[in-house]
Formats: sequence, structure tokens, C-alpha cells
Amino acid sequence: MKKIKMLLMMVVVLGWNCKENPKQTEPIIEPEQEIQTTTEVPASIKEIAAFAMSTFTDTTNIQDLIIFKELNTTSGIISTTDLERASDLYKKLATRGQATSLPIFEVKETDLVVLPVQGVGFGGAIWAKVLLDKKTLEIKNIAFEHKAESEGYGAAVSEKTFEDQFLGVKIKLEEDTFTLQKAIEKANDDGHFIDGISGATMTSKGAVSMMNEGLRKYEGYLKSVQ
Repeated sequence: MKKIKMLLMMVVVLGWNCKENPKQTEPIIEPEQEIQTTTEVPASIKEIAAFAMSTFTDTTNIQDLIIFKELNTTSGIISTTDLERASDLYKKLATRGQATSLPIFEVKETDLVVLPVQGVGFGGAIWAKVLLDKKTLEIKNIAFEHKAESEGYGAAVSEKTFEDQFLGVKIKLEEDTFTLQKAIEKANDDGHFIDGISGATMTSKGAVSMMNEGLRKYEGYLKSVQ
């Protein structure tokens, strides 16, 4: 009987101690999760990437492919920028006013760069993307666009037959590279004369002038990377 009482007393004491010293649990700390923010790539930037690289797809990380820079055409200062700013500058080329800042799109791990140029045709603004080898100054690809040129006339500035005349030409930085070929002249064999668009003399002149003057704006940049 005494043993039973002693056992009961021990149980009571142990129970009391458990109440006095409740089990302390470690706080549960969930591992920190990296918050990923995704920026929608503007259509204009995808357009530039596809123009510069035939292997580009929508799943490609633009930041891994292109370095975005900005040229102040007044001061000649070149600075690094982001894709949103570069996109805004590129879209402004579709306006008639002369841009005071131009975007530069350098293709990483290559000597290639996309240089946009801006001009005026018969129907308003015209512009072009020029894929250039920075070392040789050779035009590797080109695409003309226009705001409101007439179909069958000035709109032909964006046709392959007109654009192909500029491919493979090594541009000059201190003088005109291209000259509009007059109809009465025979074709020259130096590759720098451009056949104009039939019935669109003003737009043809505007395109040639745009290429000469527009690319010369990048003279300081191109000399700095050669």
C-alpha cells in the first residue's frame, strides 16, 4: 500500500513539473524565396533581336543577348541604358522630327551592332535598322520602314530589291557612302550607287540621304570600338 502511495505521489510531482516547464518548440522559419520579377519585353525590342539574330525566339533572354546604349546626337556622349528606354527611343524614329538621342543595340560576344537611322520621304517619316560589323564597317543586314509612303511608289523602299543594294557595303565615316544612281547613267561596279525607286524620286533621295547622314552620326561611337 505504501508503495502504491509513493508511486502516485511521484506521478503527481512529475505532472506538476511538466506544467511548470512546458516543452519549448523551435520557431518554424520558412526558407526565403527569391522574388522574381519579369518585365515584358516590348515588341520593338523583339523585332530588333530577331533582325540581328536568326536564332532568336520568344523564350530567349534578351538581356543575355543585347547591350543597350544611347547616343546623344548633340554632345556625342554614349551611355548605357535599359531596354525600356531603348525601346522608347526606337519608336520615336517613326516621327518626322529629328531625334536628339538614338538607341544602340550591341549583340553580345560578337562584333555586330544594330544602328537605327531616321529620315524623311515623300509621305513622311522613313527609318531603317542597320546591322553593322563594328570592326569592318560592313552592312550585314538592313530593313527600311516608312510611315505613309504610297503603295507602288515610295512604299517600295521597304522591299527586298531596294534593301539588297546596301548589303555588303563597307560604310565611310567621314564622307558619303551612297549615291543615288541616275536613270541615264549606267550602273557603276563599285557597289555604292543605289538605283532609285521608279516614280518615287523624293523617297529614294530621302533614303540615300538618311543612310549617309544617319550612319555618320555614329562616327564617334564606331571609331571608339574599332
